Amino acid sequence: MSRLAETLANIPLATLSIMIVCCVVYLYQFFIDPPMHHYTLCPRLVIYMSEYYRFITSSLFHGSIMHIGMNMMSTMAIGSSLEKRIGTLAMATTILWGIQLTSSIYTFISWLLYVTIGYEHLMLQHSVGFSGVIFQLAVLEANLSPDRTRSVFGFINVSSKMYPWALLVILQFVMPQISFLGHLSGILIGTMQSHGSLNVFFPSDEYLKDSEQKTPLAFVVRQPSFVSMPEAGTGLGRRREGSAGFFAEVGGSIALFVKNICETLKVMIFGRGEVSNQNIQMSSLGAAWGGNDSVRDEEGWNGLPTIAEERERLT
Repeated sequence: MSRLAETLANIPLATLSIMIVCCVVYLYQFFIDPPMHHYTLCPRLVIYMSEYYRFITSSLFHGSIMHIGMNMMSTMAIGSSLEKRIGTLAMATTILWGIQLTSSIYTFISWLLYVTIGYEHLMLQHSVGFSGVIFQLAVLEANLSPDRTRSVFGFINVSSKMYPWALLVILQFVMPQISFLGHLSGILIGTMQSHGSLNVFFPSDEYLKDSEQKTPLAFVVRQPSFVSMPEAGTGLGRRREGSAGFFAEVGGSIALFVKNICETLKVMIFGRGEVSNQNIQMSSLGAAWGGNDSVRDEEGWNGLPTIAEERERLT
């Protein structure tokens, strides 16, 4: 067995399937070269032109070979780890709903900023790529991981739950052109799913366990890469603190991250002695998500509602 075949054989079914779909779509892009702006996520076109298909196409299309390469490597690493913990059916529903929910909250936040403070940049921006869903999966994987801390590119150690937030900030500094709101949307959806705030969208563990025994899915279940749900269930959506718990964790994560950054800057400026510095490990940056996955629509509103008109419509 070749190295490639061995690697693919170790990828669970749902993760491998979405990787294949994204790669097939990119081959379509490569050979047919369709107009990319027809498939990107642009909030103004979704809201005012009812182009809801963009919720799906924007996650499956990518801007370049490097863009899809980084996203698929991240999907393979994070998705494989998560799927082995929650099972293939739970992973499949998480990805399918994640594609729609991350795009929906991205569009909602863009519209909200536009009608409240007149910030129209996000409404005009075109975004593309699977990285929003990757951040959602990263949050779920981090919450289920037994590891308490993780290293961020070898520079600093953060708690597992704060790891996606650290990546969000650091990647934005390293690659300013990536879609910050797209990644943030994935983190928000992942956090809400882990807290049970989105349980209405996802089938219960009992339903998924029963589905694995049903005849229509027998062919899928028999596949070598299929992962059955653990007896203890997925572990997702069990915490029901509601909105208060969700915002408390988000706020706590951000506060802890800021604290660690301040401590890091303090060490960089003032130092902390040879003994204290022995636990710092420096290494090169690893693969990062995304690429130049967002671009502003320079054509403007083209007759679409102004801020004043939109506010008047809402009142």
